[in-house]
Amino acid sequence: MADKRKPNSADDRPQESDRQFLERSNVGSCMKDVLGKIIANRPEDPIAFMADYFDSLEEQTSLVARARQLIIMTHHSRPVFDINVRMAYETLQKSKCNKKLHGVNGTVYNELIRALCRDFPTLVINRLLRRIECLDFEAVTYDVFKSGVFTCCVLEDYLRLVEYLFNSLDFTKTGKCDKAVCDAVLEQLKTSLASNKTDARKIVESGYNLGPDGLFHVLDKAMKRDTHVSTAFTLEMFTAECCEAFIAKVKKLR
Repeated sequence: MADKRKPNSADDRPQESDRQFLERSNVGSCMKDVLGKIIANRPEDPIAFMADYFDSLEEQTSLVARARQLIIMTHHSRPVFDINVRMAYETLQKSKCNKKLHGVNGTVYNELIRALCRDFPTLVINRLLRRIECLDFEAVTYDVFKSGVFTCCVLEDYLRLVEYLFNSLDFTKTGKCDKAVCDAVLEQLKTSLASNKTDARKIVESGYNLGPDGLFHVLDKAMKRDTHVSTAFTLEMFTAECCEAFIAKVKKLR
């Protein structure tokens, strides 16, 4: 008689290795983190330290999720955004730093920044963190917190515009753009972002360079050049170059 087992039973699933299980469940990452903190702090009772760490882990994660939700409730250009950021900071002040102390430290702040940037390309996240992340046990003031959060929100808008610009330059709709055209636009972008001038004339000039007329001018020149080598930019390459220009303008914390 034929075996009538369900085809999707546990016995029919491919067995995962111990390593795959640890990676999927994120256990390895948690253990690495807590062991690193034990080595860095050398507590008198490492076992109690580990117990406190795991006790606060679930609480901390839920607080970060709530803080993120408050921040993304409205666009950063609206006045209520500042109120929401303040509420998010106050929410994270409930985070447990140790048995007796609560507040916003670098660990919680960095986790929130990663949560806000979770849909960004990995290369962009890593570059941004090098500019705005804090040390794990550093006390994070509200001004630093607000600056980091605002930077993430503006960068999210910037990434959408970069993708829109790339699609506009992808004349053949193949997911690739001519390198000469991309280089011309990137040069215009970097020149405008590199300006440290605050006078009205320079601001208007930068706005013109990134406006339709300014971009049309550089694109027209780029397309008239006689290029024999056909090279192309992908969206990933174009995004990396555009974000490098943006992140270079972000004030480094240390």
